[in-house]
Amino acid sequence: MQEKQGIPGNTPLISAEKLGKFLGVDQLYIKFEGSNPTGTQKDRSASLQVRTSMEEGFDTIVAASCGNYGASIAYYAHLNGLRALIYIPKGSYSPRLLEIKDKYGARLVQVEGLYEDSVERSKVDAARNRWFDGNAGAHPQLGLEAFSAISSEIYDSIGEIPGYVAVPVGNGTTLAGIHYGFSRLKEVRGLAKTPRMIAASTDGGNPIVESFKNHRKDITDFPREKIKETEINEPLVNFHSYDGELALSALIESDGYAEYVTDEDLYRYRDLIKKYEKFEVIPAASASVASIDYITKREKTSGIKVAVVTG
Repeated sequence: MQEKQGIPGNTPLISAEKLGKFLGVDQLYIKFEGSNPTGTQKDRSASLQVRTSMEEGFDTIVAASCGNYGASIAYYAHLNGLRALIYIPKGSYSPRLLEIKDKYGARLVQVEGLYEDSVERSKVDAARNRWFDGNAGAHPQLGLEAFSAISSEIYDSIGEIPGYVAVPVGNGTTLAGIHYGFSRLKEVRGLAKTPRMIAASTDGGNPIVESFKNHRKDITDFPREKIKETEINEPLVNFHSYDGELALSALIESDGYAEYVTDEDLYRYRDLIKKYEKFEVIPAASASVASIDYITKREKTSGIKVAVVTG
C-alpha cells in the first residue's frame, strides 16, 4: 500500500553556521524533522505502522500518546481509511488533542495516570479486541526501519559520516533507529565508522539517560515517584522507555553520551535556533542542540556534529 499523500522523510539538513559560530561548535548541522507532514519525526514511524496494520488485515490501530505521535497515527489512519484510537493521560498538556479528534476523526481515550499507564491500557485493549498495537516497543523492528532512513539522508547530504549525532529521547526509538541505520550503512557501504550517538533528554527524568550515566548495561526504570513532568518537558519525560534497551545499546556500542537538559535551557536553545537559523521548534526538540553544546564545551571535541531536531 502507498500513502495517498503525506509521505514522510527527506527532511532538510541545515548547515547551521551562524548558530555553530555563536556556540563555538564547528561544522554544526541540524536535521530538521519538523518538515514532515504533521511536523515531527513521528510521521516516519506512524506511516509504517499504519501500512503494516493494513497489510496484516487490521481495521483499527491503537497507540498511546501525549500529542505528537497520536496526531501522526491519526493522520495516516485518516488518509488510509483506518480507524484509530489514541490513548492519552488525563490532563495532557498537548494542543494537538483537538486536531487528533476533530481534524483526523480519531477517538480519544483518556486514562488516569501517566503516559506509560495509557500505553499499558491500550495494549490490553488491542489484544482483547484484535486491534493493531502501534505503540513504541510493540514492533521494535518497525521502529528501527522507520528511523534508519534518517542516517542515509544525513550521509548522502554531507558525503561522509559525522562524528556525533544528537537526538532528543523519550522512548529512545528515534536514536536507536538512527544508530541502526548508520550501522547498516557501515556494513553495506564499507564505511570505517559510525557516529557517536548522544541521547538528550529532560532532567525531569528519563531511564535511558539515567541508566547510561550510571554505567548500566541494562535499562532500569526511572523511579516513578521522582518524575517531574512539566508542559515543556512532557515529550521527553518517562519513567519507562519502551525502546530503552535498544537506545542504551546504541549509546554503549557507539561510545556515546547522554545529557540532561533543564526546562530553562530547552527554552534558551529553542530561542537560539530561531534567532540564528530562522525556524521555530518546540522547546523539547532543542535538547539535541543543547547536548552538543554541552559536550563540545566539556570535552573540547571537534568534527562534524548533527543535531536531530524533532519538530
